[in-house]
Amino acid sequence: MREIQAVGDKILATMIDGYDFKTTKGGVILQEKDATSEAIRPRWFEVTHVGPEQDDVKAGEYVLVHHGRWTRGIALEGHEDKIYMLDPEYLLATSDEMPESFV
Repeated sequence: MREIQAVGDKILATMIDGYDFKTTKGGVILQEKDATSEAIRPRWFEVTHVGPEQDDVKAGEYVLVHHGRWTRGIALEGHEDKIYMLDPEYLLATSDEMPESFV
Protein backbone atom coordinates (compact mmCIF):
# COMPACT_ATOMS: atom_id res chain seq x y z
CA MET A 1 0.00 0.00 0.00
CA ARG A 2 1.29 3.46 -0.92
CA GLU A 3 1.11 6.30 1.58
CA ILE A 4 -0.95 9.30 0.50
CA GLN A 5 0.65 12.73 0.21
CA ALA A 6 -0.96 16.14 0.28
CA VAL A 7 0.03 18.49 -2.56
CA GLY A 8 0.60 22.25 -2.60
CA ASP A 9 -0.79 23.92 0.52
CA LYS A 10 -3.46 21.24 1.09
CA ILE A 11 -4.32 19.92 4.56
CA LEU A 12 -5.69 16.41 5.13
CA ALA A 13 -7.20 15.55 8.50
CA THR A 14 -9.55 13.35 10.50
CA MET A 15 -12.58 14.86 12.21
CA ILE A 16 -12.47 14.50 15.99
CA ASP A 17 -15.56 16.65 16.56
CA GLY A 18 -17.97 14.42 14.69
CA TYR A 19 -21.65 14.11 14.18
CA ASP A 20 -24.12 12.07 16.19
CA PHE A 21 -26.31 9.77 14.12
CA LYS A 22 -29.70 8.14 14.62
CA THR A 23 -31.49 5.55 12.48
CA THR A 24 -35.22 5.66 11.71
CA LYS A 25 -37.41 2.53 11.87
CA GLY A 26 -37.17 2.38 8.07
CA GLY A 27 -33.36 2.28 8.24
CA VAL A 28 -32.68 5.86 7.15
CA ILE A 29 -29.60 7.30 8.87
CA LEU A 30 -30.00 10.93 9.97
CA GLN A 31 -27.57 13.25 11.66
CA GLU A 32 -28.82 13.75 15.20
CA LYS A 33 -28.96 17.54 15.02
CA ASP A 34 -29.36 18.02 11.26
CA ALA A 35 -30.89 21.35 10.25
CA THR A 36 -30.53 22.82 13.73
CA SER A 37 -28.37 25.72 14.83
CA GLU A 38 -26.36 23.27 16.98
CA ALA A 39 -25.17 21.46 13.83
CA ILE A 40 -23.90 24.66 12.23
CA ARG A 41 -20.64 25.30 14.04
CA PRO A 42 -16.88 25.00 13.60
CA ARG A 43 -15.35 21.52 14.00
CA TRP A 44 -12.04 20.24 15.36
CA PHE A 45 -9.81 18.04 13.18
CA GLU A 46 -6.51 16.27 13.72
CA VAL A 47 -4.10 17.02 10.87
CA THR A 48 -2.70 13.86 9.28
CA HIS A 49 -0.91 15.18 6.16
CA VAL A 50 0.15 18.60 4.86
CA GLY A 51 1.42 19.66 1.46
CA PRO A 52 4.98 20.97 1.03
CA GLU A 53 3.73 24.56 0.60
CA GLN A 54 1.69 24.55 3.83
CA ASP A 55 3.44 26.65 6.49
CA ASP A 56 0.60 27.28 8.97
CA VAL A 57 0.12 23.78 10.40
CA LYS A 58 1.90 20.44 10.58
CA ALA A 59 0.81 16.82 10.90
CA GLY A 60 -0.21 15.95 14.45
CA GLU A 61 -1.67 19.37 15.27
CA TYR A 62 -5.36 20.01 15.93
CA VAL A 63 -7.21 22.70 13.98
CA LEU A 64 -10.60 24.36 14.39
CA VAL A 65 -12.23 24.89 10.98
CA HIS A 66 -15.10 27.21 10.06
CA HIS A 67 -18.36 25.30 9.46
CA GLY A 68 -18.52 23.49 6.12
CA ARG A 69 -15.01 24.35 4.97
CA TRP A 70 -13.98 20.74 4.45
CA THR A 71 -14.68 18.11 1.80
CA ARG A 72 -16.84 15.06 2.25
CA GLY A 73 -14.78 12.47 4.12
CA ILE A 74 -13.43 9.49 2.25
CA ALA A 75 -12.38 6.13 3.63
CA LEU A 76 -8.92 5.09 2.51
CA GLU A 77 -7.41 1.65 2.82
CA GLY A 78 -5.04 1.55 5.76
CA HIS A 79 -6.67 4.50 7.55
CA GLU A 80 -9.04 3.87 10.43
CA ASP A 81 -10.96 7.15 10.15
CA LYS A 82 -12.27 9.07 7.16
CA ILE A 83 -9.89 11.65 5.68
CA TYR A 84 -11.10 15.19 4.91
CA MET A 85 -9.41 17.95 2.93
CA LEU A 86 -9.62 21.26 4.80
CA ASP A 87 -9.77 24.75 3.31
CA PRO A 88 -6.60 26.45 4.62
CA GLU A 89 -8.22 29.90 4.35
CA TYR A 90 -10.79 28.99 7.02
CA LEU A 91 -8.64 27.70 9.89
CA LEU A 92 -9.80 29.46 13.05
CA ALA A 93 -7.34 28.07 15.62
CA THR A 94 -4.59 25.50 16.05
CA SER A 95 -3.43 23.51 19.05
CA ASP A 96 -0.51 21.19 19.75
CA GLU A 97 -2.72 19.29 22.18
CA MET A 98 -6.17 17.76 21.79
CA PRO A 99 -8.80 20.32 22.85
CA GLU A 100 -10.04 19.71 26.43
CA SER A 101 -13.58 18.79 25.40
CA PHE A 102 -12.19 15.64 23.66
CA VAL A 103 -9.69 14.45 26.27
